[in-house]
Formats: sequence, structure tokens, C-alpha cells
Amino acid sequence: MNQEATQEALAGGNGGFNTTTGFATGTVCTASGTFRASNKYMDIVQAYAAGEIFLAGADNKKTTWYALSPSLSTNQDGGFESVKVAPGTA
Repeated sequence: MNQEATQEALAGGNGGFNTTTGFATGTVCTASGTFRASNKYMDIVQAYAAGEIFLAGADNKKTTWYALSPSLSTNQDGGFESVKVAPGTA
């Protein structure tokens, strides 16, 4: 499945990002984005790039990750670049 088809599948074909599809611990992230996992004590929010493996929750137990946003990156490869800020300016 190519990147556009994957993103279209996640979006559900209606232009809105599908936040109801869950990804289990150990599965491969299909599209870069921000994901949330919860247990009865806390919510965990983490950024994942396409191709990364979803990790266990903070309690080291298997969990299900749900998308919060359609994409973190507009880069074709889903990569990230750091931004340098001069000390004292932030």
C-alpha cells in the first residue's frame, strides 16, 4: 500500500482523520502523527513516524494507540528536523 493510499485509509475517505482506529503495542505505525494511549491512571501522548513500532504504555503493559492528528510532518519520508534557537531567545 503506498503512502497516499495509507493516509486515505486512515482518513476514512471523508476528509477527516480517523481517530477511532486503534493500533496495538508491537504493530507498525502506518502514517506519521501524534497518538494517545490510556490506562485508568493516565493518558500518554507520543509522536510516531511511519515505520516505527508502537511501544508499551508507561506501566510497561500492552495498550492500544489512537491517532490524535493526521500528520506531524509534511516531509515525504515522514522525517523530522530539529530547529536551533539561540540561548535566551525562547
